[in-house]
Amino acid sequence: MPRACRRRPDGPVPGILPERVRLTARALPALLVLFTGPVPAQEVLEPMTVTAPRIATPLTELPAAVDVIDTAAATEGRQGLQLDEALNRIPGVFAQNRYNFAQDVRVSIRGFGARAPFGIRGLRILQDGIPETTPDGQSQVDAIDLLNVSRIEVLRGPNAALYGNATGGVVGITTRDGSDPRGHGGGALLGSYGFQRLEALSEARGERGSYSLSFHDLSFDGYRDQSRAEKRLLRLHLAQGFDAGDLELHLRALDAPLTEDPGALTRAEVDADRRGAAPLARTLDSRQSAEQLTLGGQWRQPVGAGELRLGAFATRRDYEQQLPFFGSSQVAYERDFDGVQVGYERDFGPTRALFGLDVERQRDDRTRRCIDSDLEPVCDPQTDADPLALDQRERARSRGLYLHTDTLLGDDWNLALGARRDRIRFDIDDRLRLDGADLSGRRTFDETSASAGLIWHWSPGHRAFANAANAFETPTFTEFANPAGTGGFNPDLEPQYARAFEIGARGETGMLAYDVTAHVTRVRDELIPFQLADGGRNFYRNAGRTAREGLEVGLELRPAPRWNLRAALSLNDFRYREFTVDDQSFRGNRLPGLPAQQLFLEAAWRDGPGFAVVDALYSGSRYADDANEVRVSADTVVNARVGRHWDHGRLRAEGFVAVNNLFDTETIDNLRINARFGRYFEPAPDRNFLVGLRLYHRP
Repeated sequence: MPRACRRRPDGPVPGILPERVRLTARALPALLVLFTGPVPAQEVLEPMTVTAPRIATPLTELPAAVDVIDTAAATEGRQGLQLDEALNRIPGVFAQNRYNFAQDVRVSIRGFGARAPFGIRGLRILQDGIPETTPDGQSQVDAIDLLNVSRIEVLRGPNAALYGNATGGVVGITTRDGSDPRGHGGGALLGSYGFQRLEALSEARGERGSYSLSFHDLSFDGYRDQSRAEKRLLRLHLAQGFDAGDLELHLRALDAPLTEDPGALTRAEVDADRRGAAPLARTLDSRQSAEQLTLGGQWRQPVGAGELRLGAFATRRDYEQQLPFFGSSQVAYERDFDGVQVGYERDFGPTRALFGLDVERQRDDRTRRCIDSDLEPVCDPQTDADPLALDQRERARSRGLYLHTDTLLGDDWNLALGARRDRIRFDIDDRLRLDGADLSGRRTFDETSASAGLIWHWSPGHRAFANAANAFETPTFTEFANPAGTGGFNPDLEPQYARAFEIGARGETGMLAYDVTAHVTRVRDELIPFQLADGGRNFYRNAGRTAREGLEVGLELRPAPRWNLRAALSLNDFRYREFTVDDQSFRGNRLPGLPAQQLFLEAAWRDGPGFAVVDALYSGSRYADDANEVRVSADTVVNARVGRHWDHGRLRAEGFVAVNNLFDTETIDNLRINARFGRYFEPAPDRNFLVGLRLYHRP
């Protein structure tokens, strides 16, 4: 009898990961011993240290699923549009929406983050140690210079014991600091659909310090109608050593005066014209503009038997947007976001311990204005009401105390423990007072998170680990919006909570490096987007319970010095366990927006000054709605890029050519989950080209 027929109508949904995946997860250590066989003692992993866990830890000693993307993989021959260009090579990561700058890239790890209609939710994003994630959980990543990244660390799974208020994981981005200076110069990238990026760069290193200063001006007509974008970004990373300690300073200034939003299409509109914009997007000229300035720094110095860390940052962001629907669709806010970080790390015998405090503050002065079908600024055509539908000051304050330890247990075992206590307070000051009603309010959450991981060095060059953690995630201010159409909080919305367990192994044998992880996560009160009957704006509600189970495999083969082959496989089973809306049960349905399978393959050849890379990304079918009635078919996209550099004295020239979507596959760039009127789809471009040339005068 099929599994679906044997499932009981009541009680927990049984595990629904394919049986072959379950057997693999249970027998993982034994399978790896059989697969790798005896390994000579000299064949060990190359030393690599990761900092996303806050204690700098050799990758071989970390009992968690972590990946590191180096400079070449992140930037070589890249267009630098969105984070997904680099992150697609990581198992467990799924990214969408590279080409709609007004909505920003959507990144999910193990399914967390897929709900976001714009920006990133559920993940903690850091750039040079400075949070790009606000205390309420929103992340915007348009102020990251993706072509001046030195490395990216991705920590998969719940890690609230490290950072708080996130259930999906951590993405830590480090930009170039000039310690390996390229010199002074610039370049230009030109591509299909009017893409143009002009660059300038200055890097140098002194006896005890270095700096990296970059600027770029990007313009893009876009593949679809109503999808132009303009952006300028200035970035400075300064590092200086002193007798007492080490200092890093950061400056980032973003000016994005125009990023248009083409909106989502119905299936019929996609079939008729993939490059078209939604009718209301054209009518309302939907777009956004943003300005952002970030200043930050970190100080490290020895104190006693340990090291003291101090950090501080301040971000100012001004934002305006016209959304592609009538009603309260003109959004604006002025945001101040700042914080301080204090940490002290030292050894206690075999235990390395980090004690820390994070304090952050966010203040948004937010408004929403109305526009009607006659393009008049009116909220209610029956009255002479002001077009202002919302005017409120939103404040979020977070305080997190944490302890993280790493303990050597003899020669073959490491134990990592973490605990964190967070207090997050949300305040809304309603300044509109519509009809005399004051909708001001406060929500406060006190949360405790913990994690425990154990790693076993079961053979030279090979590690097996297990990790368990719990995490929480509050709604953002945008998600707290009241479906009743008023200001203030949605009183029915609560945070979501996750409990996760994973086992895995990583190691090297001869030419092959591997990383295999099986994970199980249970989520209570998951935050789910929906739209009202008239469509347009997204609101949120809690699903009862969801289940996530999966297998993640990363393989890297080096058959010859010039060749590197990479594979990343994700097998996912993400489902609702308890979720009923208007007497319709979605129990057993797949979570929308996420493929059940994803496979990334890459073949890279590098020989001195030259490189050639071909990669392919297969994404399985996925649904656009909770009912699993609207399905997007599986697709495969192949990309290729080649390039080299030439040296003449102190001059260096770099050039490359890239082809994206080599075989002209018709794909969907983004799904708008649970959208009304069938407007789910944002198509991706067909075959497109990119050329780049840079010239530097080296020190």
